[in-house]
Amino acid sequence: MSKLPKQARIKPKYNATPSPQERAYHLWLMDRDCACGCGAVSTVVHHPLTRHPDQRWRRDHEFVVPMNGFCHMALHARGHERDEPFAGLADDAAYYRQLGQEAGLL
Repeated sequence: MSKLPKQARIKPKYNATPSPQERAYHLWLMDRDCACGCGAVSTVVHHPLTRHPDQRWRRDHEFVVPMNGFCHMALHARGHERDEPFAGLADDAAYYRQLGQEAGLL
């Protein structure tokens, strides 16, 4: 019987808890921008469930958008992100990720 070669992971293992670097990015993002959709002060970050080609996992801590708590709860009460004003959240998250990379946070 032949021995299989040891293979390295293609992607790093998923971690459900954000790393300190990802937490710093979340706080920076909330301080930097108003909430998506309504323009109010952002108090949370939302992980869009719609996919983007650069996303590593379904709930990727680098793909987040700033939101205020009221809009965030309204989004989850709706149960999907397909309709306005929440359509396009995955593209918004990709834009914010690029800003975080340019700022040296990610």
